[in-house]
Amino acid sequence: MTTSPPDSTPVLPDANPATMPIITTTTTNSSTAPSIFSSSDMEDAETDTSTTLTRPTLDRRKSSGTIIVPRDHPDVEIREEHFPPGDARAMSPRRTSVEVEKLGRDTRLALQKATFSHARTLQSGLNALAEKIEMVKSDHEKLEKQNVALQDYIGGLTRSMSRTDLAGKGKK
Repeated sequence: MTTSPPDSTPVLPDANPATMPIITTTTTNSSTAPSIFSSSDMEDAETDTSTTLTRPTLDRRKSSGTIIVPRDHPDVEIREEHFPPGDARAMSPRRTSVEVEKLGRDTRLALQKATFSHARTLQSGLNALAEKIEMVKSDHEKLEKQNVALQDYIGGLTRSMSRTDLAGKGKK
């Protein structure tokens, strides 16, 4: 076991974590002197008369109190300070009620403009769709009329072919 005087720096033989020294305070004949033990020596030293300081349990600790101080505390001094406009301290995010109301009005106006713009865009898209539907309907009606005319033409050709076939069979 290596013991060093209190005012000298201990010299460590190796830096192996398993044998890292643990510094404790031992009491011998009512005097305290720091000593260095390796972790293997600590197991043997459990029977020694070493005193280790332990932290008190949570229920035995005293409260450190709060660090929050109320505004009306006698030690709190509140001063109104005025800074020039270019000073960074004058650029506080705090705003007066007039400024807050102005910001609210401006925000409402911007929101209304954006809403109206969006509504106009949606309405123009709806109008474009309605025009497209009307174009498709007119094309459909036109194609239906052409289909009826084509069916009449095919029907007329079929009838004339059947007459000629009947007339041709009758002559033979």
